Amino acid sequence: MQRIASTQPHARGAHSSRGRRSALATFALLSLSVGACGGDATGPGGLGSGSLTASGAITASGSGIAVFQSVTSGGTSLFQVVVAPLSQTATTWELQIASYSGRPAVGTYNLSPLSASSTDPTASFYYTSAGNLQMFNSTSGQLVITSSSAASVRGTFTFTATDAAGGAGTVTAQGSFNAPCAPGITCQ
Repeated sequence: MQRIASTQPHARGAHSSRGRRSALATFALLSLSVGACGGDATGPGGLGSGSLTASGAITASGSGIAVFQSVTSGGTSLFQVVVAPLSQTATTWELQIASYSGRPAVGTYNLSPLSASSTDPTASFYYTSAGNLQMFNSTSGQLVITSSSAASVRGTFTFTATDAAGGAGTVTAQGSFNAPCAPGITCQ
């Protein structure tokens, strides 16, 4: 079940379908690049589950699939969880939580603005409607990891995010995930 509505159909943070393709290509490259990473577990054949409720400049709620990946390359450890609806429509959303400190252990973490030099994880909320992509990056919030292994990561999140294009819109998002290592990937 998915309910999505926009209160800003053409906000300053809207991007064309070219921007959407670029964001999806970036995610696909990240997904493919982890195939060469080492680790101690290979992801299961199934997909996990997650849920999200967002309000503010964008209103969206629903449940869908969740997966995670972790890779170390050139001295940098990237961890990423993705939650997205299983059925993609003309209006859809996606959540990504990422950390440059590797897969987090059980505990509570601050969600901070995106920064490669930060040890805090960050969250990004993507919303697509009528071919326009809007991206909101976390400014504050909390990630609670309740279970963490090379096979799966579980937790909850709540955060406030601002329009990545510099617009005035903000979004508050909350939800949960039970994310196995992405199928065919070796996670750390």
